Amino acid sequence: MNTSRTLAYLTIFTAILVACSQAVPSTPTTYTTISEGTLKPGEAVPAPTGDVVLTIDGKIKQTNSGDTLQFDMPTLESLGVVQYEVDDPFAKKKIVYEGVLFSQVLEVAGVDSGATTLTLKALDDYTTDMKISDAEKWPVLVATKADGVYMPIDKNGPLISVWPFNDFPEIDHLTYDALWVWSLSGITVK
Repeated sequence: MNTSRTLAYLTIFTAILVACSQAVPSTPTTYTTISEGTLKPGEAVPAPTGDVVLTIDGKIKQTNSGDTLQFDMPTLESLGVVQYEVDDPFAKKKIVYEGVLFSQVLEVAGVDSGATTLTLKALDDYTTDMKISDAEKWPVLVATKADGVYMPIDKNGPLISVWPFNDFPEIDHLTYDALWVWSLSGITVK
């Protein structure tokens, strides 16, 4: 092969690589992994030994208390903990939240493949519906800590559903602020 032909091929190949790298948007690094999960989908979830912080019912395959799946804080966090910083729309400041990805919670619960909706319930009986596809599309958190501290009930805890607004501008506040549920206590899978 002659040198000019090789140079031409390299030039074309380089141009294609540059064009492809510019055409593919970079994926934001939304979260940092704090701890890898030790409890995996398909494994039995132990019954809570401490205070129940989250109860899941409805179209799920995994249960540990009657027809529900209950988590105490250590068991919930055994699914794996991640963190990211977000502009909290209610606190009106940046907060670093830590918690478990909704998608991981749903996998461990064994959500029925025909389910489409989650009804989120707070301790004060507030409820709202969330699409399961949103939990699969974005790294929505079941947050257990704010700025490194577990959240007591009088500070919106012990759990909050947190949306990564900063890294995904398509998550608009008009639609998703209502899904930012503090004192989250239950999820019904429909």
